[in-house]
Amino acid sequence: MAIVETKSVWVAVRRPGFLFSSWPWRATAYLLSSTPVGLTGLIAILTAFAVGGALTVVLVGVPVLLAALLSGVPMGVVERRRLRMVGHRALRDPHEDPEEPGLGPWCRKRFSEGASWRELAYTLLFVTVLWPLDLLAVVFALTVPVGLMATPYMLAAYGGGESTMALKQWAVTSYPQAWALAALGVLLLPVAAYALTVVAGARAGWARMLLT
Repeated sequence: MAIVETKSVWVAVRRPGFLFSSWPWRATAYLLSSTPVGLTGLIAILTAFAVGGALTVVLVGVPVLLAALLSGVPMGVVERRRLRMVGHRALRDPHEDPEEPGLGPWCRKRFSEGASWRELAYTLLFVTVLWPLDLLAVVFALTVPVGLMATPYMLAAYGGGESTMALKQWAVTSYPQAWALAALGVLLLPVAAYALTVVAGARAGWARMLLT
């Protein structure tokens, strides 16, 4: 059966060939890539506010604080690009060009736009809440099936073939039990794939709403 790649995550998740397409991988990659982006943004913003606050006494910190308030602009660029991972077409930049060239007119224009403040709100929420939730979604969805699939290995490698704990919850004392749990883990993988794709689709849709 030929696997037809669609351009929408919501269309793809309803297709019979979904599990054999690239979509589960793309959804998982979208959620996982939130971690380096979110951590980098968090460190940059905290550094800017710390340095800017410390130097405000001599007024040198004021431009740094203003730059921190515009941190949503570059984050918006990155996030709009990341949306392509889950099938969203290239999004239009919501910002307008300033009437005059130069950094000053550019900053004034950005501070006067509602899009800049929406991007800042998204950025602050992203670096503090959303990327940890994205990471937890992947960990939670994959821990159970992968942990169950590893039961035979755990029994052989660490239990001496006599006893081990599956997911630190259930005692396993024989290979038939271990392979039964491994089979259950295989059956749960498609559930995890669908769940992660739905989470990624909802998460991307919400991001698109704020960043356009």
